[in-house]
Amino acid sequence: MKQVVLISNGHGEDIIGAALAKELGALGYEVRAVPLVGQGQAYRRAGIPTLGPCKELPSGGFALQSAGAVWADIRAGWFSMSRAQYRAVRMAAQRALATLVVGDVYALGVGAVFGGRPLFLMQCRSSLRVGGRPYSVTERLLMRRAARVYPREPEGAAWLKARGVPQACYLGNPMLDALDGGPLELPPPYLLLLPGSREDAYQSLPLMLEACRRLRDTALTPVVAWAGLPLERLRLEGFELEATGSGEGVTHQLCHPDGTVVYLTQRAFRSALLGSRVALSTSGTAAEQAAGYGVPLVGFPTRGPQYTPLFAEVQKRLLGEALTLTAPNPEALARGVLELLASEERRERARAAGKAAMGEPGAAARIALDIHQHLQAIVSEPAQSRSR
Repeated sequence: MKQVVLISNGHGEDIIGAALAKELGALGYEVRAVPLVGQGQAYRRAGIPTLGPCKELPSGGFALQSAGAVWADIRAGWFSMSRAQYRAVRMAAQRALATLVVGDVYALGVGAVFGGRPLFLMQCRSSLRVGGRPYSVTERLLMRRAARVYPREPEGAAWLKARGVPQACYLGNPMLDALDGGPLELPPPYLLLLPGSREDAYQSLPLMLEACRRLRDTALTPVVAWAGLPLERLRLEGFELEATGSGEGVTHQLCHPDGTVVYLTQRAFRSALLGSRVALSTSGTAAEQAAGYGVPLVGFPTRGPQYTPLFAEVQKRLLGEALTLTAPNPEALARGVLELLASEERRERARAAGKAAMGEPGAAARIALDIHQHLQAIVSEPAQSRSR
């Protein structure tokens, strides 16, 4: 079996990595993943083997936001964990045909130093749409060691080519192909709640639930896409969390004495997303996926670690009219949803903006095929040289 080692550094990156691994598997490759951040749950759900230690550190992958976050990660064992991850990459690369990186400059650095050649990069984080220099000088120097660099948008490919990275190639954004989950036995249309995969979820979901109480007359079914965080840490006022006994789909109901019922779902994101009319969000990847599929978003900042006011503003610049930002209180959230529902013109502008920012589905298959063709060319070169 032809092997590829895949390196990623983040929850969203893991989801994209799993989508790419699935497509590479269909082309005859065995992919082994080294998730540098978090527990690599996306790979496990997809049946992709993971290597090295997988541990959730206090910063949740956002250590550089403050010195305190860096120190907390160091105390939690970042150095020893990272050394073990580097060893795992090096050992896997010895048996692999190629190294595929999904992530930013840190993941690329790990792949360039410890991985094998040829090196491929899916840079799914940086965007010219948010302003400033999306790719640092260091990152561009590392990119030159890659056989192919796949930016998330066509502007990124053009920008990189003009600055010394001619192998940059835009084939789409595989984030739109990274939807998991089975059917959802609930009547659409949905009001989708996306509290995210970080600690922010424990802050934002209670506010979203209170907004749902104010939106009972909309005839939308409130559905939480829960990313698998421990539910025992969820603190709710007024709502009772009731298990349904199911391990996927609707796993819990959140019930309020006023009659509001919100359905908490797990491993059913595709169905929840495709049936949604509007979404409340404090998420990163899930919000961008929703925008790409034409679902207007109402977001609000949290205390972090992810969806801080700065993160929210950056996401707003990326998604444009697909995302409406409000104050972090139930009244403002409900008002934002009602304003979107009242205006078909606003919803259409939001859909158009989201699709313009995210591109079309199918990128994972296109990128996997491009990697395959590049590897096939490398394999055929020695044979052609011998025949001459």
